[in-house]
Amino acid sequence: MSGPDPFDDDEVAAIRAATPGCTDDLIHLNHCGSSLPSQTVLDTQITHLRREAEIGGYEAAVEAKDREAQVYRSIASLIGASPADIARVEHATAAWNAAFWSIPMAPGQRILTHDHDYGANVIAFLRARDLHGVEVVSVPSDDHGQVDVERLAVELGRGDVALVSLAWIPTSGGLVNPAAQVGALTRDAGVPFLLDACQAVGQLPVDVDEIGCDFLSATGRKFLRGPRGTGFLYARNSTLDWSTPSQPDHHGAEWTALGEYQPAADATRFEYWEFSHAGWLGLGAAVDETLRLGQDRIHATIVERAEQLRRGLVEVGMAVHDDGVERCGIVTTTHPRLDADALRAHLTAAGINSSATFLGSARADMEARSLPPMLRLSVHCTTTPAEIDRTLEVLRHL
Repeated sequence: MSGPDPFDDDEVAAIRAATPGCTDDLIHLNHCGSSLPSQTVLDTQITHLRREAEIGGYEAAVEAKDREAQVYRSIASLIGASPADIARVEHATAAWNAAFWSIPMAPGQRILTHDHDYGANVIAFLRARDLHGVEVVSVPSDDHGQVDVERLAVELGRGDVALVSLAWIPTSGGLVNPAAQVGALTRDAGVPFLLDACQAVGQLPVDVDEIGCDFLSATGRKFLRGPRGTGFLYARNSTLDWSTPSQPDHHGAEWTALGEYQPAADATRFEYWEFSHAGWLGLGAAVDETLRLGQDRIHATIVERAEQLRRGLVEVGMAVHDDGVERCGIVTTTHPRLDADALRAHLTAAGINSSATFLGSARADMEARSLPPMLRLSVHCTTTPAEIDRTLEVLRHL
């Protein structure tokens, strides 16, 4: 049975025509860093900012109240959730931290993670170790480079687990971890499951019930093609029975008496009162465009472009370091002589945006595989085969 078709050339051209950054002078291969927003997303933000300047920020927010509520519904539709399960945050790390620090932890309990987890998350694990006396256990990778599900099952069977944390798509390569398999294990064990979907939302179809995660953190600026400084947290309704935000304010909780407060009855307990209204509306516009284009077809196009890029990199003499049974739109590569900074400089001079992966973001994985800093190229449904060919030609002649 065949899957969804990638976008054809005319469809890609139409998406590019609606995206100001898609020009003949620029090849953007840094979608995993910050993608290119559409004109609609840009107009949505600017319109609200202009309204704030014309009538005042509070007054513009009142005008936008219904449209802001619609953003929750759009995000819920994107990931198969209820609007009450969505919390508005300023970025993926804020979402992840809000969830992580709400989870009860006791001395001697264990946090189970994968050796591909993101640097910011690992710093939080180490802080929790120092603060709560928990043990951090890094489950190794299997032969394909993804989290070893059998080893994870063994660790869960030992008990005393406070949390399982997983980066669905790690920062250090094209790997897509088997999140739904992990969710099945955590549900059976009755252990909270926090899924870092920072690099996944916008390029993979997402269904939180199918995955079985209790929390999911995401950003707007990456594959959703939304504004920087935006993101969201999904919190399954059942988590509200046992999770408590570590730093609530009077928006996420009600000051019920002089010595008492009550957390909000839904995921807004993880929110703060102040936020960028223009950014939130822009995120909603980006989510609506993703829904209109179709997550399945976006994903199919990204996978096709990424595999074209991987094949071409090998042909021009570069090494590709992407693991996994399933791979995504992030491609990591090294040159036999030039380091990642030099590669980025050459590409920038040729009008090609890229990024790099360094030890501080993925130390456990990169040290285990003895990897140096890597050039990171990431594609989207706006990427054309011709752009990939041009990039490969630049790399071929280094």
